[in-house]
This record gives sequence, structure tokens and C-alpha cells, in this order.
Amino acid sequence: MEKVLSILILLFTFGFVSAQEIFYEHYANQVDIRVVLPYNNISFKKGSDQAVYQIVLEISNFRKKQVATLEKSQIIPKYEWLTDCGIPVFFQLELPQGSYNVALKIKNKAMGDKRNYTRQFIIGPSSTEIGLSWVIAKKDGIDFIPYSLSGLSVDELCLNQSYSLALDSLRIQIDNQNLTITNPQSPVIIDLLPYIQKDAPNQLALTFFENNIYYKMEPFLFSPWYAYSLRYSLNDQIRQIRYIANQNEWNVLRNVPEERQAEVIEAFWKANDPSPGTIRNELRERFYQRVLAADELFTVHKKIAGWTTDQGRIYIKYGEPDDVYSEVFSIGKYPFIIWYYYDKNLEFIFADIGGYGQYTLRNKDEEY
Repeated sequence: MEKVLSILILLFTFGFVSAQEIFYEHYANQVDIRVVLPYNNISFKKGSDQAVYQIVLEISNFRKKQVATLEKSQIIPKYEWLTDCGIPVFFQLELPQGSYNVALKIKNKAMGDKRNYTRQFIIGPSSTEIGLSWVIAKKDGIDFIPYSLSGLSVDELCLNQSYSLALDSLRIQIDNQNLTITNPQSPVIIDLLPYIQKDAPNQLALTFFENNIYYKMEPFLFSPWYAYSLRYSLNDQIRQIRYIANQNEWNVLRNVPEERQAEVIEAFWKANDPSPGTIRNELRERFYQRVLAADELFTVHKKIAGWTTDQGRIYIKYGEPDDVYSEVFSIGKYPFIIWYYYDKNLEFIFADIGGYGQYTLRNKDEEY
């Protein structure tokens, strides 16, 4: 029997993590928490070759009583090769079963900018069966999570894997190479460097064998969309969901009080999971990718985010068009762009009415 656990958006046995920058696993009463800082979001003071960030986790129980405060300082050097990677910060503590709120505070010590987030998680009676397959690289003294194993040049590269199942064996496959560990003991830490080839794809896959069941896993490699919740407030996330929500869902979302926004967002994605019962929510993953891409593609002015534009909205709803026709220097009419979606039998016409590069949708009836 096969179980595919494709870890990209996480649903552990103790509850879904509402933000992709914080990851939780728990084994008995021990809780492992990793905060992953996107390197692309790190701010460096002018003339400085490093940034120092203070990361604080304040954990309170369901009675709002604070039960733990965890704090670390992270020095992040300024290296071009860290672009698109993640910087992991690891915390560990013991907590009994129950519901918890986490106040995450991230502060740039040199520049003073702060980011505060509130998250929730639940520790249930069962431990995490199979945790994330963490791939941690080290170069020039800094630990980081690479976005790819292809062309990677590092000093160290380790796989860190924890689990609570009674496994018979663990098979690690890198391209055509196989490593099998019998009766592995958690946590498993494997040096991957001997298996990495400079000019190979270095695609990594893991298979966990438990009696007659086997579980397939993908490694955790960093992707820019993990920073989605760092970039967008809960209010912005609700406005973005409006693009794909039906009227009943939107009526709930638009009227929810601020303190329940995170809860209702999670409920929306749970109800719209195309593969319920599995860890991965492909719809949510694709949505996050499209929102981030829309910002990159369609932001013309810093005060008008790309996802709020007509082109951004259509891109988020329908994805990349199958074909594009444009006349930017048309005579006697506004510059226009037409997007074709052949499989949906749709076409959208955008025109630059203002003449400053902001294209608006001219055939709005087509959208609905």
C-alpha cells in the first residue's frame, strides 16, 4: 500500500500551520519549531555586509496565559548566492496537549524594522508521523535551505528527518543512486554531499517502509511562495481569496472580525482542498504562486500592488494565458493586450487608457 506525502503545504497531526514561514512538528511532548526567513526579504543597512535579526516566539495557551518565550539572534551575511534561499532558525521546547497561540516577532536590529504575526497550532494525542525532510546546506559558516540541489556548491549538505512511525527501512534516491537504511532511528541525519553531482539534476526522493505500507516524500527545498504570509496581511489574504471564492464563502469572509481572520482563512482552504486527507493542498499552493507572480509581473507603481490590478486578478483566477496578442504602439486607439484561454473558451482584453502602463479590463462581462 502506498501513501504519497508530498510536503509543500503542511498539515501535521497536530494541526495546520497558517503561515508558511513557521513549521511545527511534535514527538511526545517535544515540539520542534522552525522559523524560515526568506533571504530575499532580508534588509541590509547601507554599507553593511551582514544583518542581525532578533526572532522571538511568545507562546500562550487557550486561556491566553503565556507558557513560554523563545528568543534567538540570527546573523545573516550578504551573499549573492543566498538569493531565493531560506534561513532556518530552530527552536525546541516541551508542551502538553492543547491549543496554543504563537506571537512571532521579527526585528532587524540595525535598521529597527519589525514584523509581528500571530499564529495558532494544536498539539493532539498523536505525534507527527513523518516530519519534513529538511535539507540544510552550509557555506561560509551560514546554514540555509537551498531552492534547488542542481549546481549546488556548498561545504556541507545534510538531510534531517524525524518521525514517530516504527519504520523497517528508509530509502533515499538521488537521481540513479540509492541509499537504504534498515531499522532507522529517529532523527535520521544523512550527509548528502557524497551523492551530489555538480552537473546532475540531483533530484531527491525518500521512501519510508512500514510493514506493508510505504510512504513517498519530497524534500523541503525553499520556494519564494513560502514567504506569502510574510508579505501579505490577513486582510490582504481575504481580499485575494475573493477572486476565487463563491458568494456564500465571500459573505462569511467579508464579515469576519479581525481576531477570527486566520481561523476563517484556514477553514476556506480546508473546504477547498482538492485532495482532502493528504498533506498537500494543490489549490492553495497554486494560488500563492500566482499571487506572488502577479505582484512581480503587474506592479507598475509601488502604491498599486500587482495582485490588485485587473491583469493580476485574471492571472490569479485563470493562470498564465495560452496565447497573448498585443498592440502597444497602435494608431488611433489605446495600446491593448488580449489574453486567450483556449481550454476555457475565454479571452480578456486589457487597454492602457491612462497611458502609464496600467492596463484595465475592457470586457468585464467575460470574466463572470
